[in-house]
Amino acid sequence: MKKYNYKRRNNYKKFYRRKKKKSDLKSKKWFIILLYIFKILKIVFFIFLIKFHSYCDNYKQSIINYYYKLRIGNRRSNFNKNNLITFGDKISWLLIYDTTKLKGKCADKILLHQISKRILKKDICNKILKIYDNPDQINIDELPEKFVLKTNHGSGYNIIVGNRTEFDIEKAKETLSKWLKIDYGYNNREFQYSFIKRKVFAEEYIGENLINYKFFCYHGVPKYLYIRLYVDHHRYWTFFDMNWNKLDIICNYPLIPFDVPKPKKFELMKKYARKLSHPFIFVRVDLYEVYDEVRLGELTFSPMNGGMNCRKISNARFDLGDDIKIV
Repeated sequence: MKKYNYKRRNNYKKFYRRKKKKSDLKSKKWFIILLYIFKILKIVFFIFLIKFHSYCDNYKQSIINYYYKLRIGNRRSNFNKNNLITFGDKISWLLIYDTTKLKGKCADKILLHQISKRILKKDICNKILKIYDNPDQINIDELPEKFVLKTNHGSGYNIIVGNRTEFDIEKAKETLSKWLKIDYGYNNREFQYSFIKRKVFAEEYIGENLINYKFFCYHGVPKYLYIRLYVDHHRYWTFFDMNWNKLDIICNYPLIPFDVPKPKKFELMKKYARKLSHPFIFVRVDLYEVYDEVRLGELTFSPMNGGMNCRKISNARFDLGDDIKIV
């Protein structure tokens, strides 16, 4: 009886194992190559869409329809340029069809300083003290007693610091880190914010409960403005025309129950609003009057994400979107 050759069997095992490993590597290699080919084709396809959109209107239309449905839900089955009625409809159309890099720069609270310099020939925004790529870079000892921490994307991402010595900076860093992770543009379908490279910055403190004059500008012409005030923990809004006449427009909240004096720099505010809004079909220009100066808060292209429900007390037909002319 022949003795079983264990040595030969082990050699065969090693050989087949080596062969199998080589074949696995080959298959993985081909998979990676195919993946890269697919990515390249995808990039080429989207470049084709952008550069030669006149040859592929069907694809372009389907992309617009998709994002339009995301914004307005089931109110319209498809995008229809000739069926835009309300302020919300037109803001939704502009957010999809008229979103540009310029709007992204204007929505960026840091780059807005450059826009102000370019258009008005001077920076009328609140002074930036420090800019940080991430919250861990914040050194509170370099900042004054009072300041404001903000992110440059989105809305409402502000931390007001009234007393530096009593301020919990570690907790603030955690909050700012969470805010930086939020893709505000995609989450709210306000795509101008998607152009912004997210950062944190410290801004000078100019006070609390300041009156914010919000100018509604259509095709470079300011037509209305509204202010909002808090009285006894209740919120009030009042609309004015460009001659500081109170309008009988109720929008989301009741009218302010007393007369509000016209700001000293009202004419200058109108001039700034006209210049800043000139490149856009619609924009809201937010201005303050601080230390006998006019300060620019922000440029807003989608107030309340288009959800402003306004009506006239007289029940006459009125909509904020009537003056937005989409050609």
